Amino acid sequence: MSGLPGIAVVGCGRISRSHLAAVSSQPELATLIATVDSDIRLAQEAAARYGAQVALDSVEAALARSDIDAVVVCLPNHLHGPVAIQAARAGKHILVEKPMADTAEDARAMAEAAREHRVVLAVAQCRRHFRAIRYLAEHQTQFGELISAQVSLGVYWPDAQAAWWREADKASGLVVALNGPHVLDFVQMVMRDDPLRVHAEAVRRNDFWAGEDEAMMLLAYPGKRLASLHLSFNQRPVENRKVLVFERGTAVIENDTQLTFNGDLLVAQGDDEKRHYLDEAVEFERQFREFALAMTGQPNHSVSAAEGIRLMRTLDAVHQAFRSGQTVELPGAVEDAQPMDAVP
Repeated sequence: MSGLPGIAVVGCGRISRSHLAAVSSQPELATLIATVDSDIRLAQEAAARYGAQVALDSVEAALARSDIDAVVVCLPNHLHGPVAIQAARAGKHILVEKPMADTAEDARAMAEAAREHRVVLAVAQCRRHFRAIRYLAEHQTQFGELISAQVSLGVYWPDAQAAWWREADKASGLVVALNGPHVLDFVQMVMRDDPLRVHAEAVRRNDFWAGEDEAMMLLAYPGKRLASLHLSFNQRPVENRKVLVFERGTAVIENDTQLTFNGDLLVAQGDDEKRHYLDEAVEFERQFREFALAMTGQPNHSVSAAEGIRLMRTLDAVHQAFRSGQTVELPGAVEDAQPMDAVP
């Protein structure tokens, strides 16, 4: 890769706007070469709005271009694995939207393809890039041992927000598949371990989509630590709250952007952090900046493929738990803790 990397954003649906803005607003990092969608009209509209050089209607056309060095995958969940593997085999770096894949097995195949072809594979976990979350990650040891975590992410959707949400074979465990990676990634970050046991319940209350829209999870971690997680597509007003009980007190994160400890404000929401995540949000700019660093082998805060595999193992266990009604034991897997990313 010589000069600035050329980027293709694959999939021009609802989440793509923030990824497209992240690339186009930082021309010092990369050049937006192509927008890609099977609906060429969507690709053309995105290209016109964000200044891409070309609109394409197939992944193959993008991967065949020598001026494209990396792809940002914004496709429905079930396509993440196949397209990421295809991109890796074409020698393109990959930033894939969460969840990394449909299953941990698929995630491992993606990571193996990236390692074999010596490309970077990173997972888009945009909430990691808020100042409050980053501060907590960097200063957590100052609060003492973590005892428990309580996370609630409740939003309200009056109807399906994408056509594939209505399809039973693609939307199974809908709220768990879409918002589960957000809350589980956070818990994985603060626990710094994989869970020992997972119990979960999920139900569907609305008929206008095919998957579950309400879920609760209870996870047990080494060291007698616990995490409880609530997900909802039915909650008004919306709630995004994280409560962490430490030896020395309690940390509370509101909306991922404000952090208090024992009532004292440590990080306030920045004026640049008030945009909705679908509306060209700043956390996507920060996320892409870290990906750009990863592509050039520099230290970065991208979420690695190894972290993505660990999260998918937990997510698989959550799905198994709510479908079976049984607690799922998670034996340790040392091999999954090893770095899976290939940095050029």
